Amino acid sequence: MNELNRFIAKSEELYDLAGQNLKPAIAVIGSYNSGKSTLLNSLLGEEISPVGAVPTTSRLLYFDYADSFSARYTGVRDKCVFANRNALASFLSSRQPQGGRVNIELPAPILKKCRLIDTPGIDSFSHESIRMAEQAANESVKIIYLFHQRGIENFNRLFLNKFASTWKNKNLNDISFWLNCNLGNCDGTSLEATMAVLRKIFLSQVRLNAINILNHENIQDLRLFLEVELARYYFDNLAKNLKKVDNEIPAKLKKITSIADESLFLSEFWTVLETAEKLFSAYRTLNSIPLIVSETEGLLCSINSSNLNKTDNKAGGHLYRPHAGGFKEGKELILELLNSLIREKKLDGWLERPKLSKMAAKIKAERFTVVAAGGFSTGKSTFFNALMKEEILPTGNGPTTSSITRISHGREKTATVRLPLQVTLQIHENIGKQSHLCADKLDILENYIKNNESGLAYLEACTEDRFRQVDYQEITTLINQAREFYAAGAFARSAGKLPLPAVYKPVPAKGISRKKLLQKVRLTFHNAGEPEFDLANPAHLNKFKEITGPDNAFRISGIDIRHPSKYLELTDFVDTPGLDSIQKDYFDEITDNIRQCDAYLVFLNARHILNDMDKENFETVFLPQIRASFKQRDMLEKEFAKIYFVINFADTLTPFQQEAVTNFVRKSLSAPIQSSLAIPDPKIFLISALRGLAGKDRGMEVLLKNLEEGIMRFRGRNFYRNILDELYSMLNGISQKINIELPTLIQIGHRSGAKKQKLCQALEVLLKYRREIKNIRNTIYSLGRL
Repeated sequence: MNELNRFIAKSEELYDLAGQNLKPAIAVIGSYNSGKSTLLNSLLGEEISPVGAVPTTSRLLYFDYADSFSARYTGVRDKCVFANRNALASFLSSRQPQGGRVNIELPAPILKKCRLIDTPGIDSFSHESIRMAEQAANESVKIIYLFHQRGIENFNRLFLNKFASTWKNKNLNDISFWLNCNLGNCDGTSLEATMAVLRKIFLSQVRLNAINILNHENIQDLRLFLEVELARYYFDNLAKNLKKVDNEIPAKLKKITSIADESLFLSEFWTVLETAEKLFSAYRTLNSIPLIVSETEGLLCSINSSNLNKTDNKAGGHLYRPHAGGFKEGKELILELLNSLIREKKLDGWLERPKLSKMAAKIKAERFTVVAAGGFSTGKSTFFNALMKEEILPTGNGPTTSSITRISHGREKTATVRLPLQVTLQIHENIGKQSHLCADKLDILENYIKNNESGLAYLEACTEDRFRQVDYQEITTLINQAREFYAAGAFARSAGKLPLPAVYKPVPAKGISRKKLLQKVRLTFHNAGEPEFDLANPAHLNKFKEITGPDNAFRISGIDIRHPSKYLELTDFVDTPGLDSIQKDYFDEITDNIRQCDAYLVFLNARHILNDMDKENFETVFLPQIRASFKQRDMLEKEFAKIYFVINFADTLTPFQQEAVTNFVRKSLSAPIQSSLAIPDPKIFLISALRGLAGKDRGMEVLLKNLEEGIMRFRGRNFYRNILDELYSMLNGISQKINIELPTLIQIGHRSGAKKQKLCQALEVLLKYRREIKNIRNTIYSLGRL
C-alpha cells in the first residue's frame, strides 16, 4: 500500500492549493445498531459518539477539528454548551431531548481533512430520525452507508429509494456501502442479495463491501480507504484550479522582473517557483490516479476476503434431552399405570380394557406444538439445527426458510416436501387503504417461468377479477405493467426503456381491480406429490436443500421433518419464514399455527434489537390472534405468558450489553403497544444458537427447560390431569359397584366366601391404584409450577 500512502501524503502537501474551504463532510448512515457510532469512534480514536446494544444516537452529531475539546447543542427550544467530555457523554446518553444537533470539536487527526456526521438509525422510533439522516446526506460530500450482516431490509429499501432520487445529480462513487459482519464470518448470501437490490435502486453497478467494525485491522484499512477518497476529492477540486493558477504564473513572473530590491525579488521569485513545483507535482500525481484506483481495489478486496470466508459450524456436545422434572416424566408415569391396570388380573370382569387402551393411545398421540417466528436471519433455523445437532435446515445471512416446516420425532431422519398440483400467487396485497406490490414474488415467478417451463402445464392470469389462460409472453407483459404501475416516483417510466426498480410505492387500494392490472397468477403443474428424502444420505440431503431453496418457495405448501432427537419426543416444533416485507405471504399460515400452538418463540437479533420491523410483525402476527381468542384480561395475560422472547447472537455482546438489551426489550414490551394490553413480565432468554449447535451454549438449556415447564403449566398439566381424573372416576365407579355387591355376599355367608375374597382383593387393588393416581396428580401439579 506504499503508493496509497504516498498519494495521501502528496495530497497533504497540496492542501493549501486545494483551498481550506474545500474541507468535505462525511456522513455515516444506516439502520440503528449497524455500527455507525462504533465506526466513527474508531476513526476519531476515542469514544465520543454514544455506543450500545440498544438505540443510542438520537441527534445529529457534527465533528470538526480544533486544538482543544468543545461541544454545544442546538435544539428547537434548548441550547447548551458542554465544558468537558463527561458532561457531553451524560447528555448524549440521555434520550431526551431528541432531535437537534450537537457540534463537537476535537483534536482528532482525521478531522483536519474532513468533518464527520453521526446519524440516528433510519429505522429508529420516529420519522424524525429519517429526516435527520436525509439532512446529513444532503450536507455531505461523501457517505458511508452501513448494513447489518443480514443485509438489506424493507426500511433500507424505502429509505434508499427516496435517497436515490435526491442523490441522482451527484456521483454514486461518493457513497461507499458496507455490510457489517460483526456476527462472525459472512457466508456472502446477504452480500449478493443486497448488491442486486442496490443495482436496481440506483440503476447502476454498486459496490458493496464486507467489513467487521470490531476488527482493528479492518478499521485501519477503512481509514486508509477514506484517506485515499479524501485525497482524490482534493485532487479533483485541485484539477479545476490548476489551469487558473498555471495561467497566473507568467503574469507573476513579469511583475517580479520589475522589482528592483534584490531580496524582495528573490523572495517573490522563490514563492512563484515553489508554486510551479507544486503544480508540476500535482500534475504528476493526477496522472498516477489510475494506479491508485487499482491499489484501492486491492485494499477493498483485502477487507472483503477477511470477512467472506464461511466457517464450518460442526455440531458437537451432548444432545438436548428433556429436563428430569418435565412433562415427559408425567407422561411415562401415566402410561406405566395404564399398562399395569391392563395387565391386572384381579380386576378381570370389572375393567373396560379397550377404554384403557384408548386412553394410552390418546396420551401417545398427543402432541404439543411450539412455533418459532421472527425476522429473517434471527437464527431460528440454526436453533432447530442445534436441537437436532445437525445442519439439516438451510441457514444463511439472508432469508433461507422457504415454507412452514414442522419438525417432529421419528425413528429415522426423513423429510417430506409437499408439492401441490396448483398454486395461486397474489400479485399485490392490501394493507389498510393502500395496495402494495409483491415485487419479490414476481422476481421468483419470472425466474421460475424462465428456467422451469417444462414443469408447468399452463398459466392463468387474473385481471378484472377473473382468470384466463395466458402464455409466457403475455404473463411477462402483465408483470411489467404491474411493475410500472407501482414504480416509485422518480423511477416511473415507460415499459422496456430502462431496468425496473426494486422498490415500489403503495397506491390507493380503491379501484385497483378496474385498472386491468394483474391481480393473481394461477400455476398448474404436470405433477404433484410429496417426495420423501432420506436425510442420512448426503445426496438426498443436498437434493432436499436444493428443492427447498428460496427460489422455489411458492411451489412448496409445507415441509415435514422427522428426526430421532430426544427432545422431539415431547413436542413438535414449527419453523417459519422470516417475518419481513418479502414474506408477508406466509402471515396467514403463521397465524394459523399460532392459534393451535402451546408456546411461541419470538426470535430477536441481539445486534439489531426490537426494531420497528420486529414491533410491526409482532403486532400484525401475534397480538390479533391472542386478542381474538381471549377477550378477558386474565386470559390475555395467561396467553402472553406463553410467549418466549429469544434474543439470539447474545455471545456477540458483552455482559453489560446483554443486560442493557434485556432491560430494553422488557421495557419496550411492558409498555402498551398500539393501545393493546402491555405484556406483563415478558420472558426473555439470551442464547447463541450457533454455539448451541456446537454444544457450548448454556442459554439453550435454560430456554428449553423453561419451555418444557411452561408447556406443562399451560396445557400439559391440564391434559394429563384430565386423563387421571377420568381414570380415577372409572376406578372409583368400580369400587362403588363392588361396595354395593359386597354386603349382599356377607349376608349369604360361607357359601360365597371365595367370591367375597376376590371382591376384597379387587377393592385393595383399586385402592392402591387410586392412591397412585393421587401421587401422580400431585407430581404433575408440581411440574411446571410457577
